[in-house]
Amino acid sequence: MQDLTAKGNDRSTIGSLIIVAVIAISFLAWGLLIFFSVGDKGSPPWDFGIVQDIPGESAYSTHPPKAPEPAPQHVSQKPAQVEIEIQKGKP
Repeated sequence: MQDLTAKGNDRSTIGSLIIVAVIAISFLAWGLLIFFSVGDKGSPPWDFGIVQDIPGESAYSTHPPKAPEPAPQHVSQKPAQVEIEIQKGKP
């Protein structure tokens, strides 16, 4: 069997780890650059007060309010005509 700690194998492992470390450090550096260049602008200077979230109810809304959905219709039993047709054998 081949020795896994051979010099060539050690060298390729270290090279691979260095590549991974360089990529990780570059991501960290990019993130820090963006973090410090954008910064925190603080609170915005405007104040709209409380704006309602429901479309049509807000003073700033551009959509008309939705019509209420109709109540679902439930039938407790079949109509009498259906019972008669079932008894006669009609589909």
